[in-house]
Amino acid sequence: MSMSEKIDAFIETQFGSSETSVFRDLTLNFKKIMEDSPLDPTERFMNALAIGKTLDWTALVTFASNELKELGLEDAQIQECKESAAIMGMLNTYYKFKGFLSAEVLADTAYQRAGLRMNSLSKPVNGKEKFEMMAMSVSVVNGCPTCVSSHEKALTDIGVSRDKIHDLARLAAVTKGLSGLL
Repeated sequence: MSMSEKIDAFIETQFGSSETSVFRDLTLNFKKIMEDSPLDPTERFMNALAIGKTLDWTALVTFASNELKELGLEDAQIQECKESAAIMGMLNTYYKFKGFLSAEVLADTAYQRAGLRMNSLSKPVNGKEKFEMMAMSVSVVNGCPTCVSSHEKALTDIGVSRDKIHDLARLAAVTKGLSGLL
């Protein structure tokens, strides 16, 4: 079965044969990114998995996990994709909290360090580039401006093209939109 057929089958099992214009826009956007993107297939499905986990979309998590297995990823790599949603959920929530505070309040020494354990970010199983990509896409879904900016900079600093970064954001946006149709 071709990738296009697999994506069509996934969409069909999730949404049936809806014909609304919103459904068509979202599914066509999803298919375009998942089939033809500067992101390679592994990057597409790693991020779809992390986004699916963020959105509690079990069927997307299963679909992406199965595709990653077919692409040769090991269980520990797939597990890290799922868990990237959890660690970024913590960080996105915390940094959004800080974004709500005034500069005067932030000047208080109590707010100078996050004080949150995040050693898992130092040596990711999937490597720094892939983990930063997932951190970026999850941060877009979770709407954390500080984290999006930080991960965009980290990705450009390690040489990831802006086209890939843009498609991470597009994938996050389209997938979140699709999840709203469930």
